[in-house]
Amino acid sequence: MAELQDRLQAALGAGYRVERELGGGGMSRVFLAEAVRLGRKVVIKVLPPEMAAGVSVERFERAADGATGGGRRAAVGRTALM
Repeated sequence: MAELQDRLQAALGAGYRVERELGGGGMSRVFLAEAVRLGRKVVIKVLPPEMAAGVSVERFERAADGATGGGRRAAVGRTALM
């Protein structure tokens, strides 16, 4: 578990501070982080490469919008897809 968190932190660089893993299951793991420059908490969803290759950006965005309870992006913003 700590290995993935360390790799995620290295990939994100100094712009984000990964705090802890919130959970996982199915095809993803979810981490709580802070967007350092903005000073606010963000959630980062990580898919394994073999799963990410088969997921379209549109499907991933719909899932992120669904997490806001109807697509209210003010509540949850999508910052980047890597």
